[in-house]
Amino acid sequence: MSGITIKEYGLTFVWAALREYLGRSWPILLIFAAGCVLGIVFAITGRKKENPLEIVDARDYVPGKYEDNPLPDSSSVTWMFIGIVIFCALTVMNPFLVRVLIPKFGMTTVYYRFFWIIPITFGAAYWLTRAAGMVKKRVLQAGLVILLCAGMAWLMPLNPGIPNVRIPTNVYKVDGAVPVLCDAVHEDFEKTQKYITASEKLAQITDTSSKKWLKAVQKQYPLCVFPYGIEFAVRQYDPTIRLLFNRNLRLFYEGNTSTGISYGSKNTRYIRRKLILDAMYGKDPAITQEAFREAMDKTGAQYLIVEEHLANGGFLVQSGCKQVGVVAGYTIFKYGL
Repeated sequence: MSGITIKEYGLTFVWAALREYLGRSWPILLIFAAGCVLGIVFAITGRKKENPLEIVDARDYVPGKYEDNPLPDSSSVTWMFIGIVIFCALTVMNPFLVRVLIPKFGMTTVYYRFFWIIPITFGAAYWLTRAAGMVKKRVLQAGLVILLCAGMAWLMPLNPGIPNVRIPTNVYKVDGAVPVLCDAVHEDFEKTQKYITASEKLAQITDTSSKKWLKAVQKQYPLCVFPYGIEFAVRQYDPTIRLLFNRNLRLFYEGNTSTGISYGSKNTRYIRRKLILDAMYGKDPAITQEAFREAMDKTGAQYLIVEEHLANGGFLVQSGCKQVGVVAGYTIFKYGL
């Protein structure tokens, strides 16, 4: 829940995060609460006593008489959801307890992953399904389902809206440029002497459980800097692409401070990476070729992938980078290979 912090919101952070999470989909909370209330009422007023065990001869069997209810008992499901809510209210949703525990886990400034909201969505879905199942006639049941779906779509519109939803065209469900770029980088890297040497050293190590073997495996993978727009997709798509920036470093560089972690001028690890990005995009004309090469050598970066129209190509080539090619609208540079 980006931007919702214990430090800023204090004891109201739970409600603030809940509002931020639900947004225009607030009716789902109303459905969940109404389902809990009605479930309790029905459980108290409509519970039937269990019939004693009845032994039935096969010849006396009546079709449909002993069939189970296709839906689980509503009271048991109701109490299950209520139990989850009570548990969360006493633990992760407890602002007094969280203010004491969260700092001990190194998350003093931020607490935004509200997985405890998941029961709300499942609970609302269950009770809507239960409501539709109470209608016996198939035609009326189908009509009710359509009305419920239409009502949900109207009350909780998609963001940014159905017309603006982009559906990936590849089987990996990522930006179409990601697989092409990753393949291009691997193809070029596997032609280099560094990759050949790394493969030969890896073949000489027999103990596949040793740290030495793990380090040798890493040497076979290229170390890259990708544009922010596709970097996180690359991280998910291809684990054999090593990224120079971790999540927090890149978010901070892009101006996102919701992680609660900041990097100052004394953090050389961040400063070197920042220098590389600034040089890639020509953000700082004061950067010298010597400073850029030093940052590349210290970090071990091997490939720089830049949007074609934003690349500071002249500076990168003069500083020792070689242009591999332009792929899917991105320019690929390699260094030290």
